[in-house]
Amino acid sequence: MSVGIGVRIGSLVSTLVVASNEPGTPDPIVIVRDTVLYVCSNGEVVLGGGDPPEGTEFVATVSGFVGRVGDPEGIAASDGTRYRAEDVVASAMRGLVRECEPLPTFGGRDGGAPTVVAAYPSMWDGDLVADLRNSLNYAGLNDLSLVSDAEAACAWFESEVAEKPGQLIGSYHVDDAGATVTLVRSGVSSGRSFWFAAGRGSSPTAQLSTALGAFGWLPSNLDAVVVTGDGLVARDDVALRGVADALAGKFGVHVVVGPGPEQAAALGAAILAAGFRSSTRPNKPIGLPPSYDVTEVLTAIRGPLLPPELTAEAAASGAAADETVTPDVVVIEAGASAAAVATVLPEAATAAADPEPVGRDAAVISGGTAAVPSGGTAAVPSGGTAAVPSGGTAAVISGDDDPDSEPGPAGRILLWVLVILAGVALIVAALAVVVL
Repeated sequence: MSVGIGVRIGSLVSTLVVASNEPGTPDPIVIVRDTVLYVCSNGEVVLGGGDPPEGTEFVATVSGFVGRVGDPEGIAASDGTRYRAEDVVASAMRGLVRECEPLPTFGGRDGGAPTVVAAYPSMWDGDLVADLRNSLNYAGLNDLSLVSDAEAACAWFESEVAEKPGQLIGSYHVDDAGATVTLVRSGVSSGRSFWFAAGRGSSPTAQLSTALGAFGWLPSNLDAVVVTGDGLVARDDVALRGVADALAGKFGVHVVVGPGPEQAAALGAAILAAGFRSSTRPNKPIGLPPSYDVTEVLTAIRGPLLPPELTAEAAASGAAADETVTPDVVVIEAGASAAAVATVLPEAATAAADPEPVGRDAAVISGGTAAVPSGGTAAVPSGGTAAVPSGGTAAVISGDDDPDSEPGPAGRILLWVLVILAGVALIVAALAVVVL
C-alpha cells in the first residue's frame, strides 16, 4: 500500500491530488488553485490569490503562461517583468507541492517519501518537455516525474472504469485552441499526438479516425475513449456530453467524460505516483471521487464555448441539454443518449509562483521560501469528497523548509492516511502470526 501525489497546471485551474492505490482507503485529497501567479513585495509567491504573507503586498501577477512554454520571448507579468514561461510553470508546481509539506519519509511506492508525478499537455514535443524538466530541476523538483495528460487520464480510466488492463484507449482533449487526440495502449502513448486547431472544420469523429489510421489501426481496434477539457471549453458541459455521445455512436465503444473534466489527468498522475501499472493490474477501483460538488460559471463568458465544428457535431448527435450536474463520472455506452457530466469547476482561474526573470538572475523560489495562500483548507464536504475550493481558508506555512515544522492541512491529512495504512498492515501481520 502506497500514497502518490499528482499535479496538473491547467490554463485556468491547477490541481493537486493525494491518493492511495489501495481500495477501501480514505478518499483522495483534491486541492484546487486558480492559475494566476501572485508575486509579493519580498519575492515570495502565492498560488491562486488570497491574502499576501504578513508584512508584504502583492506587486505583480502572471497568467496565461502554460501556452507560452518554449516561447523565447517569455511571458510578461502585470508589472512588465518578463519571465520564462517554463520557470513559471515549475514555480506553480512547486507551490502546489508545498501545500503538502513537510512530506513524510515513508508511504511512497519505493518505501520512502510519496512520489510526485505531474501531467503536461500531450501536444508538447520533446523540446518543450525538456525545457520544463530543466526548470523543474532548477526549482529543486528533481524527483518529480512527468507524464503526458493523455497517459495520466488513461491511467485514471484503467484504474477506475476499465474491466481489463492493456486496452487501446483514445484520449480526446478539448481546449480553447482546438483538440488533441492521443492513442494510449497499456498505459503508454502509441506515438505522437494529433492537434487540430479550432475552426479547421473537421469533426471529433474524423479527428479520431485520422489518429487511428496514422498507426494502421481500425475503429474495431479501439476499446474506449476518454474525453477531457481545459480552459473555458471545459465549462460547456452540454457540448462535451454531445462530443462524447457522437464518439460513442460512431465507434461503438465505451466513452467516458473525465471528472472535472479537466482534472482526470491530475487524478491519473496520483494513481501512477502510487505505483499503478496498467499492464499487470486487475480491476480494483480505488474509488476516486470528483473534486467538486458545485459548478461555478464565469459570468464574463458569452456565446458558445466550443469551436463551431464541435458544437455542430454535438447537436447532430442528439445530445440532451440536461442542465443537471451530477458529481458522478458519466459513462456513455455506444448508442446511449448523453447524460449529465461531472463538470464541476471552480471560478475564474488564478495561481501563484516565484518565477524567475528571463536570464535566470535569481532563484526560482526566492530564498527557498514560499507561502501557502489562504485560498482554502482541505475540507470534506457532504458526500465524502475531499476538496479544497478556492476562496476558502487556509493556514499560511512558513517557507523555512524546517522538517520539524507543523504540516499544512493537506500534509496532516496525508499523515493520517499513512497512519491508517500502517495500522491495517499491523493487523494483517498479527492475523498471519495467529494463523501460523
